[in-house]
Amino acid sequence: LCYTHSVHKPFYVSGFLYHLISQQILLRQSHIGTNPLSTWNMFGGISRQGEDAPTALQRILYEQLNIRIEAKNLFPVYDYFYQALNKIHYVFYVKVKKLYAPASLSDGVCSWFTFKQTTKLSLAEQAKHDVIISERVINAQAKSLEPAIPTPSGQYPSLSH
Repeated sequence: LCYTHSVHKPFYVSGFLYHLISQQILLRQSHIGTNPLSTWNMFGGISRQGEDAPTALQRILYEQLNIRIEAKNLFPVYDYFYQALNKIHYVFYVKVKKLYAPASLSDGVCSWFTFKQTTKLSLAEQAKHDVIISERVINAQAKSLEPAIPTPSGQYPSLSH
C-alpha cells in the first residue's frame, strides 16, 4: 500500500481493534436519531492535511476511543476508491494485547465480536465487505506464520499440489 500519494488530498481511513488471543474485533454502533436498530461499523474518518493513512487512523482511534496505538500494531488490509465518499479508502486492523473495556461514545456504543458473530450484526454494507476481507487477510497472515510441521516420514509437506 502506498500512502504518500494521499497526503495532500483528503482520504477516508477505517479500521478496528483485533484481539489475537480471543480473535475478537471491536466495532462501534452509532445512534442515528431514535433508531434503536442502527448499524455497526468500523472506526473511521477523514484525513487531515499532511497525514498519511496510519497517522490518520492513530488520531481517529485516539479521538474516538481515547487510546494511543503504536504504528507497529497497525496492519493494512487493502485500499480502494470509495464511491459513496468520492475518496480513497484505506482499511486497517490494529493488533491489541488486551480487550479494552468498550468505550461509551458520545454518539453510540462499542462492543467486541468474533468474526462469526459479525455475520449476524446489522453492519453497514461497505463495513460488512471490509470485515470479510479483513478476516481473510488476518487468516492468511496467521497461516504464513505457522511453523511447518514435518510429516511422519520426517519430511516437510510440499505446498505445491
